[in-house]
Amino acid sequence: MRISSNDIKVDVPVANPDQQVVLQKQVQEGTLQKFQREAQEQTQSMQEKRELSSEELQKLMEEIKRKFDTLNKYLRIDIDRDLDIPVAKIIERDTNRVIRQIPPDYLLELMKKIDQLLGILLQKEA
Repeated sequence: MRISSNDIKVDVPVANPDQQVVLQKQVQEGTLQKFQREAQEQTQSMQEKRELSSEELQKLMEEIKRKFDTLNKYLRIDIDRDLDIPVAKIIERDTNRVIRQIPPDYLLELMKKIDQLLGILLQKEA
C-alpha cells in the first residue's frame, strides 16, 4: 500500500487484504471507544454539576421566599394530577390572585386533550 501526502511518499507493506480490513476495524473500534469514553465523562461531569445538595436547595428556597415576601407575593408549586407535571404559580398574598402560572392553563388543557387523542388512537390500533 502506498501512502502519499504532497511530496512525502511512504510504502507500507500489507501482507493481504484481510490484514488491512482488520487494521481498519481496529482503528474504527479504537475511535469509537474513545468517543464513548469522552461522552461518558462529559455526562458524568454534567450530572455532578447539576446535582444540588439538600442544604444548597434549602438555601435557594429560603432566598426565593425572602424575595417574594418583600414583593408581597408567594410561589406555589403543584403537581397536575392528570399530566403528572409541576405547575408553578406566583400568587398575590393579599388577594390570592394568580399573577403568573407556568405552564399556563390553556397549555395544560391542550396537553390533556392531546393525551386523550393519543389514548383514543392507541385503543383503535389495538
